[in-house]
Amino acid sequence: MGSILRFLSSYLRLEPGEFVNLSFLYFATFVMRAAAFAGVAVMQHVLSNLPDFWRGVLFSVYPLAEIATVGYFGTLCDRIGRKRILVFAHLVTAGAVFLFIPSLGVPVGIRPYLVAVFFAMFGIGAAAKVASTLAMINDHSSLSNRAQLMAFFDLVTFGGLVAGFGAGFLALNALGTDPALVLLVGGLGVTASVALVYFLVRETPFVPEQRGTWDLLRAVLSNPDIRRLLPVYIPVVALYGYVISFTDKLIGVQTGPAEVGKLIVVVAAIGAPLAASLIVGGRISDRARMRRPFMALGLACFGGLAIVISFGPTVDELYGRWPLVAVLAAGAGTFPPAALAYLGDIVQHSVTGTTFGIYSIIFGSGLIVGPILGGALTSALGSLAFAVIALGLIGVAGVGLIFIREPSKLPPGSVSMDVSAPPARR
Repeated sequence: MGSILRFLSSYLRLEPGEFVNLSFLYFATFVMRAAAFAGVAVMQHVLSNLPDFWRGVLFSVYPLAEIATVGYFGTLCDRIGRKRILVFAHLVTAGAVFLFIPSLGVPVGIRPYLVAVFFAMFGIGAAAKVASTLAMINDHSSLSNRAQLMAFFDLVTFGGLVAGFGAGFLALNALGTDPALVLLVGGLGVTASVALVYFLVRETPFVPEQRGTWDLLRAVLSNPDIRRLLPVYIPVVALYGYVISFTDKLIGVQTGPAEVGKLIVVVAAIGAPLAASLIVGGRISDRARMRRPFMALGLACFGGLAIVISFGPTVDELYGRWPLVAVLAAGAGTFPPAALAYLGDIVQHSVTGTTFGIYSIIFGSGLIVGPILGGALTSALGSLAFAVIALGLIGVAGVGLIFIREPSKLPPGSVSMDVSAPPARR
């Protein structure tokens, strides 16, 4: 075990203690995401009778709550530390999942308003979670390993989403499981993640900031490279939000054993290549000290994947095209680690938490645009709406990508982080 730990630490350019700390953080993140998105699957299930537009509006409560609070949580990470905010994030999410259980018996006319409250709690938890977790990862990273470490964050987040949302979706729609049971299992999972972060994750090195919330936010937003990233990231996250909100509209609800088997193959054809490309693409990006080419490749493949899904909206049709789906998913996986690493490359270490709070605002803005736009267009165009939305949003992101600068080519002093070693080893 010791030799494996030394090998992995050396491979990722981390000290053994840093590797162990990040491993606990990643594992807790996976558990939390899986359990929380099982709850989201239940929420989507019980709201299936709502009109598409209002369903999209209701789902937008999550990012609205995230946007409203993430700036404050990000600055708290810089002022009082990351771990306390991290523990709070897991606690709020656990509360949202458990409190949703008794609401399942409430009359249908009231239920959407209760769901809005729980989505708001999810948003607050996400705001605190993203700011604190990414700040901790960035504290351990450098230009030589940042994309790889961000890739593992993307991997556990995406893996948790697929595991939790996918298991909840199948349990509810294919196996007929009681929604309350799915929520109970999810709530227990998030509670376990609270214990993981409280007892096993250590605080990372930081220097407490004395500036107030607004001063810290202004300091980050004055960075022109962060502003240039906005039109690249917001459209991609909007597409992500649309997919989460309207999964059943994209591929339909399948109930037979044969259809479930085909659905598993389709999910594997997307998930496995995507996961592999997160890791491989992140490592190559770090070695090359480049971010833009990997972001561009990811956008192009994401667009191609959107077209394939749009014109093959049933599981049977996607099953027949799974090799193409796998290739495009592999290409799409190069975008997330490069984009997150880019943000880490240009961050001032003294405002790391605030900067990743701004990232969460970007993420939340996209999650508002995607469900609302998707709800309106899905009602009018059906499954074709995915192609229209995807190509339009990816086109905007592609144009924005032209104007961002490679961190390795920024003027001296523009990047405050040392390119050869993370903060703990300087």
